[in-house]
Parts: sequence; C-alpha cells; structure tokens
Amino acid sequence: MWKQILYLSWLVAAGCSDIADREYPEPQPAPAATTDSQATVQTRNLLGNLRSIAENGGTLFGHQCSSLYGIGWSGDVDRSDVKSICGDYPAMMGWDLAQIELWDLDPNSPTGVDNDAKNIDGDKFTDIRNRILEAYARGGVTTIGWHTTNPATGGTAWDVTAAVGRIIPGGDLHEKYCGWLDKVAAFMLSLRTDAGEYVPVLFRPFHEHTGNGFWWGKGNCTAEEYIALWRFTLEYLRDTKGVHNLLYVYSPDIVSSQDNYLEFWPGDAYVDVLGLDAYDRSSWAIETNGLRLMRLLKHIAYLKNKPFAFTETGLENNTSQSKWWTEKLSKAIAGIPVAYVLVWRNKDTNHFFGPYPGCVSEEDFKTFVAGEQILLEKDIAGIYE
Repeated sequence: MWKQILYLSWLVAAGCSDIADREYPEPQPAPAATTDSQATVQTRNLLGNLRSIAENGGTLFGHQCSSLYGIGWSGDVDRSDVKSICGDYPAMMGWDLAQIELWDLDPNSPTGVDNDAKNIDGDKFTDIRNRILEAYARGGVTTIGWHTTNPATGGTAWDVTAAVGRIIPGGDLHEKYCGWLDKVAAFMLSLRTDAGEYVPVLFRPFHEHTGNGFWWGKGNCTAEEYIALWRFTLEYLRDTKGVHNLLYVYSPDIVSSQDNYLEFWPGDAYVDVLGLDAYDRSSWAIETNGLRLMRLLKHIAYLKNKPFAFTETGLENNTSQSKWWTEKLSKAIAGIPVAYVLVWRNKDTNHFFGPYPGCVSEEDFKTFVAGEQILLEKDIAGIYE
C-alpha cells in the first residue's frame, strides 16, 4: 500500500504559490500514452502510477548508486546509507551507463557486454545489473543516465568538441553511434527477471543540455541536431533493437523560462517524463529558486499531459546545514506534484549528496522521510501493477 497522502495539504500549499493554481492548465484525467506503443505492461503501469502518486501528493525519494556503495563501505549486501538511517531503501535508485559504449558486446555475459565492463566511476555493470534486479524484486524503481563518451574524440562527456552533427543520420560517425546504442540495448534487455519480466527503466540520456558542459549541450550543437539525436536514439532502441522497457526522461539544467525549457524539446511523442536538474549552491538557493522551477515545470507538464520530476539535485558535502532536508529541499517541492526527487551519490566524505549515519543532517532526514509527501521503497508497493 502506498503511504496515505493528505491531498488537501499539498493543494492548499500550492495555492500559496506566486503562480496561482488557476493559472495552471487543468490536469487531464489520464496521462499521455507512453512513447512506445509496445511498452511492457509494467512499464506502462509505472508511468501511470508515477503521475497518480504525484497528483495525490506523493513524491518518490531517489538516491544515485545507493545500494552499491556509500560512506565507508562498498559492495556490501543489502546495504544503503539511506536504509542504515531509516530502515528502508530509497524508492528509486539511479545508475550510469557511461563508457558501456567502449566495451565489447558479449552475448554470453549477464549484461550483454564484456563481463569485466565498468562504467566511468569504476562500477561493474554486472554489479549494477544485480542491484537493479534486487530493487525490482522489492518493488523499487530504477533510473539510468548516460554520460556518453565524446564519439568524435574519445574524450569524456565533458569534452565539448562538436560531435552531435557527426553521429545523427547522415553524419560520418553515425554507424559508430549505432554500435554504441547496440550496447545500451544489450544492457537494457539484460534487465530481465527469472520470470521473464523486463525491469522498467526511466532512461535519461543527454541531460542538462541547456548548459554547455557536455558535448551535446547548448553551444556545442544546434537545437535541430539535438532533437535529431534524441529522436534517433529513441527510435533505434525501440524500433530497431526492440527495447520496450524504457520511459524517456527529458531533463534540462537550470532554465529561465518555458521557452528556454522547450528550446530543445524533441516532441511530445518522444518524451514520457519531464525533468530538471538543479543543485543547491550558495549562489542558487534551492528553497526559492528550486520552488520557482518546480512551479514552472508543473505548468509545462500539465500542458504536455505528462508527469514531471526533480531528476537531479542535492547539496554537495553538507557538513553544516543540519536542517537541509526539511528547510531547503522540502520547501522546493512542497505542494507541487513532483513524481520523484533524486539526490546524487555518496562516493566518499569529499563527494556526497545523500545522508549517511553520523552526518550532520541525519536526524533531519528522518523527519523529512517521515512526512506525508516523501515515499521510500516500502511505500510504493504495487507501483508496477
């Protein structure tokens, strides 16, 4: 059973916004269909339930790499920093396929690629696959990003040498990119239970494109090139490779307006979930700016008839703000029908975004997840039904 939600509480809170509720489009009675007409039943149900949960006041809490490592540990069985604090896993966990494109396909490997293959952070894809299957068996949700290698240079995703025009149809590196997508498809299709069910995945490629930090970002490619890349990627995975367990998430960086958000929009038929990435910084207060952007995202999502999410956020290395969860992040999403909010990973004490035992915000995090809005894994039982 999902956690009981106080619908009235978030509706009243939303009414206090600087954009009055009457200015939002009316939510339509049913969400738009998935981008894939052949999506698995579980994948379609996930999309519908994400919207239903959000519209009834709930928000899934997500944490990147949460069950694979944390502060002071790595690879332990049945462990998560979040679980160590509050007795339950995050409702959602995030993973990264970065550099899967550089490994060989291997049909005899559980992941579909070389059995020793690792991502950019050194995480083995076999371990990631195992954690995803374990989470699905418990009822948890998975999202996957792809900090793709620059296909023109072999550099990382942060090598901003122009490449998009070369990998879309007609480009000289198009066949190379198709080969990379073959490996992405192999991994996605490897996420299959013993009973034959494919694990639904919220796939979030080419994110934060409204900034210029990645080779697919603004200034490094045109909007037309980005749209062509997005559309081809979806169509190749869906139609050529037969991957039907993906929901496609569009997630710009901080934006200034609706036009800014939609500048690279690939089309309503090519997006399942609207997202946005924004981190709390001294120059960008999440409790005010984040709330403003979530209100903007709500407006756009209602126009598009799709669920929306805070796809990446957090405060890096929080050692002083003991009330960050309830006084910062909570205020950014309070009263807004955000399907999920995901904070980045806990690599070590020099790079962490989630809570961990003994951290300055441990008790505040317990308060945060005990509230009506935030949902952990046990709170979302039945989300695929």
